[in-house]
Amino acid sequence: MPRSRNRWPELCERVATDDGLPVRESGSWTEDKLFDWNRYVEITTTAMVGKPNWQGGVVYVDLFAGPGVCEIRDSKKRIPGSVLIAAFAPKPFAKIIACELDPVKAEACEKRLAAAEVGAKAKVIVGDCNQRIADITNQIPDRALTLAFIDPEALDVNFSTVEALTKNRRVDLMVLFADRMDIVRNVANYAQQKQSKLDTFLGQGSDWRTKWESLPNQNAQNVCNLFTEIYQSQLQNIGYLVFSHKRMRSQTSPLYRMIYASKDERGLDFMQKAQIKDRHGQRDLPF
Repeated sequence: MPRSRNRWPELCERVATDDGLPVRESGSWTEDKLFDWNRYVEITTTAMVGKPNWQGGVVYVDLFAGPGVCEIRDSKKRIPGSVLIAAFAPKPFAKIIACELDPVKAEACEKRLAAAEVGAKAKVIVGDCNQRIADITNQIPDRALTLAFIDPEALDVNFSTVEALTKNRRVDLMVLFADRMDIVRNVANYAQQKQSKLDTFLGQGSDWRTKWESLPNQNAQNVCNLFTEIYQSQLQNIGYLVFSHKRMRSQTSPLYRMIYASKDERGLDFMQKAQIKDRHGQRDLPF
């Protein structure tokens, strides 16, 4: 695959002007995350759109879509959100399916997709993705390759939702794994609850309480590693074969990991290529 130019500055320029619609206020690390995701979308669509083995096309799903534009808190720089990254892909998705809980943000997302001239191929679903997952999956064509971006603020996506999204489908996942910002801080409290957010996030059969209680040294790093392994094991149980993960950090501390999962080795190859260099052109590191 030929080396492609860095399109990120152009994409940011496309949303630089205030359009009067709501934005998602974000930390500086959000740009690093979305830069990587954009590179992955570029590489995957370039390689896969139009391939005969994907008769349903290449489809984009976003379970926490937001308004479509992020504004970096410190610099006030506007950057494209994940849904607009899909809309601006170098080869077009057959369909873009976005779910957003907040009706105001959902309306802004829909308007921005229309302005990006993909409105006819886009579907914005308003509501909790865990409750609307059947409506989301009904929009995915048969025999499609799906790229799914799952970027909640905490442990807000149920594992049963991920399972429903991916069952009998080829879906490559990028999931925000809130280990430092949620699990490490709250695991002791979750352990006291019969059915906690951590239970629904990890899914049935994870046996996380036994594994956590048996951990010899429950320091933050060991807890993070343990729960990453548990989550990846749960994904393996529903057909996922390859994984990568990257630590996202604020200026002062680690926050969460982005976990990528695919049912095919080529998906991992695409993600590794996407993360070779960061947005400053420097060699990128996974942790």
